[in-house]
Amino acid sequence: MNISEIAEKLLKDSASIESEIISIRRILHENPELPFQEINTSKLIEEKLRSLGIETKRLPSSTTVLGVIDSGKPGKTIALRVQMSALPITEKTNLQYSSKNHGVMHACGHDANVAMLLGAAQLLVKNRDLLVGKVKLIFQAGEEEDLGAKEVISNHELDDVDYIFGLHISPFVPSGFFATRKGALMPSSSNFKIAIRGTGGHVSSPHSTLDPIFISAQIINLLHGLTSRIVNPLEGFTLSVTSIHSGTKSNIIPDEAVMEGTIRGFDVFTIDNVRSKIKNVVDSLCKNFNANCEVLFSDICPPLVNYPEITSKVTEILGNLRKPIVETEPIMLADDFSRYLQVKPGCYLFIGTKNKEKDCVYPTHSPLFKLDEDILKYGSASLALLAISFSKEENMFK
Repeated sequence: MNISEIAEKLLKDSASIESEIISIRRILHENPELPFQEINTSKLIEEKLRSLGIETKRLPSSTTVLGVIDSGKPGKTIALRVQMSALPITEKTNLQYSSKNHGVMHACGHDANVAMLLGAAQLLVKNRDLLVGKVKLIFQAGEEEDLGAKEVISNHELDDVDYIFGLHISPFVPSGFFATRKGALMPSSSNFKIAIRGTGGHVSSPHSTLDPIFISAQIINLLHGLTSRIVNPLEGFTLSVTSIHSGTKSNIIPDEAVMEGTIRGFDVFTIDNVRSKIKNVVDSLCKNFNANCEVLFSDICPPLVNYPEITSKVTEILGNLRKPIVETEPIMLADDFSRYLQVKPGCYLFIGTKNKEKDCVYPTHSPLFKLDEDILKYGSASLALLAISFSKEENMFK
């Protein structure tokens, strides 16, 4: 069979299991679990894979699940990776299958990603005769914390992999469209946590206290000034303070305030420079107020850079699925799939889910985020098609 015939068969087979893929996605959506707490999610994945006769394993200290489909024939080893963690968000969609876990929601579409890869696993098992080599399925925990990919790599799970691919839904791309780009797709990122410790007391005598909330407000203003007044504007980056916690009651000045946020930019050295500036700003301001402070940073997650030659081949292959493929501009999201691309060649792409008629218009990480489930069968078919194509093309790039 040629590539277009394989694509047609996968589309037909994917349509036949569409209701099952949607059902899995809804079960996951109703039962979201936070990073490294995906106990039931992992069990569901393992059960589905084992029912297909697929060998599974867990990483030693994680909820990450891996499965291997071995064709029994010589060929490449292809890795397909999706994320499975939910977010600490209270859902407001009013869907019949809304989250049953209050304060936790699949607002990033990882439930759909898992369902699509489980669908792809079913397609690959059914069409094992079209496959050579092996396919490694990676259902990864902890992507939001930039910890999951590190764990997969440190456990040597990529050592035997030739190519790796990642697929994620996108609310910014029209429903059913695929989107990717050669080279830099997503930026470096680093999270920060700043603790300001002062002296609490009664609001009737603020002069006898050292108010950490007041100091935090000054810090936030100064940090947002980094983008235009302290760091070279040619060194593009974004900085956001996304969380601040302090205080217990309206008439009590607290003794501590803690804020968190993130920095993103396509140049690692810029991120490092911004982190240095943040520490200088916080240290100097707290020194002026005689307050104590602590500034902590996460590791810098590297930029996600697709291999150009592989990305070209991916768009050529997916063209056989009769769905539009567009080249996107760089996106200021971040994903630790970038760490995989530092050790193995591959490509990360999106499948669009934006559909105004179905009210699928809200961004990810929104409590109103909704998904156009019609795209799930195409996502499953695309992953299976990439695995089959790259596993059997020994001389694909010669």
